[in-house]
Amino acid sequence: MRATLPQALLAGAAGTVALRAFVALRNRVLGRPPPYAARHIAARLARSVLHRELSSLQARRWGDAMRAVYGPLLGVAWMFARETASGSPAPPGLVLGIGVLGFELASFPVLSATESLRTWSAAEHGWLVAQTAVYGLVTEATLSLLLR
Repeated sequence: MRATLPQALLAGAAGTVALRAFVALRNRVLGRPPPYAARHIAARLARSVLHRELSSLQARRWGDAMRAVYGPLLGVAWMFARETASGSPAPPGLVLGIGVLGFELASFPVLSATESLRTWSAAEHGWLVAQTAVYGLVTEATLSLLLR
């Protein structure tokens, strides 16, 4: 059964809420937000696209707003891709997480949204893998519950 748009948006929002909690843990463990933190992406995009410098508070708010839109929209994209992924031997939530990871690793350099991927530490790469997996697993679990 295919999800409805509201179900997909809600599932993506649930994944986003889980991601938000995970990001707090990530930042504590790393001791700082990594280069791909939403606040850093917001500041870089505002600088390059809008030619505007954001304060720390503005960058955090813009980052939160970007995530609030991005997460649910990824849930909608997953609604369309989910059936195709059902043939994978990996759990569907991990397939979603891997897809998000691939999309972000491909788009960050193109958009100049982050510093070069080569400048990231191994820990920062690891946390990105983990956070996209958390998003994917929670989004898929929520969608599965909503479809029951």
